[in-house]
Amino acid sequence: MVDSRAMGSETGVQGGVREAADAGPPAIAFFDLDGTLVLGQTQRLLVGFLRRRGMVSRRFLVGAGLWFALYKTGLVKATDRARARGAELLAGHSEVEVGRLMDLFTNELLVARLNQAVVAALQDHKARGDQVVILSAAVQPLVRSLGGRLAVEACEGTRLETVQGRYTGSLAGRALYGAEKARAARRYLEKSGVDPARCWAYADHETDLELLRLVGWPVAVRPRPALRKVALAEGWSIVP
Repeated sequence: MVDSRAMGSETGVQGGVREAADAGPPAIAFFDLDGTLVLGQTQRLLVGFLRRRGMVSRRFLVGAGLWFALYKTGLVKATDRARARGAELLAGHSEVEVGRLMDLFTNELLVARLNQAVVAALQDHKARGDQVVILSAAVQPLVRSLGGRLAVEACEGTRLETVQGRYTGSLAGRALYGAEKARAARRYLEKSGVDPARCWAYADHETDLELLRLVGWPVAVRPRPALRKVALAEGWSIVP
């Protein structure tokens, strides 16, 4: 049975975007990436992609597969240390080289996995003049590449350290995850002066609850059980 607040109904997300368009000036719409804009874990797909190009050892591939399996079951968490392991894969490569690699990865693997219902909502926001912002714990070059494909300029991911135009294999600060993602959203809100109550956020995981509660129009996308429970209790829109 389709939730009455689900995407596609006039009382759901797309209908809500159109309704908001009649209610006031443009706002901000924040979009998570993994599990929201893209079906699946982009980091896991990226490891496999790099493996096929000889950039990842078999040992690393097996270890990453085990970690993602445990993460999916909730037995491990996405720490900065875990994110740093992914950054090591790009060590020594130039920003230009990695940018081209991420564009290839996006075109070959991510485009086919785009959640079309959520992309449609993103386009609705753009059409009404809202600022669209992608916030993700994925590495910044990947987030920037997907943002370019969707014609979204404001893209924030986990930043990687560079020296003289080459990646060092280390993070440049904290991973954009959980509270860090909410802090990034607050910076956009403070800079724009937009009332958070008029803004939107789309996410699939309970680690984004702080982001979702920051805005007046939170949307749970194919939510994990813990997030779905909160969304139902608080009357949020749900994309099934």
